[in-house]
Amino acid sequence: MASGDKDQPFLASLRLHSGNRLTLLDLIQARLPGAELAFLSACHSAAGDGITPDETIHLAAALQFCGFRSVVGTLWANV
Repeated sequence: MASGDKDQPFLASLRLHSGNRLTLLDLIQARLPGAELAFLSACHSAAGDGITPDETIHLAAALQFCGFRSVVGTLWANV
């Protein structure tokens, strides 16, 4: 996950292989009504920021908003 602006958490993004960015807002706006399960096996995929950990949007929440019925994210840190 690329670092996002703390004042604009929806603009946090993933950098794709092509070099383009996929923002959390792009994911939320995608409508995937038949999506069943997203399993995110990267560190901190369900973590918010340190200032407002329960209020900030994160990758796991964005996938649930776009239509996935079940999302498994992680909170462990890569050490």
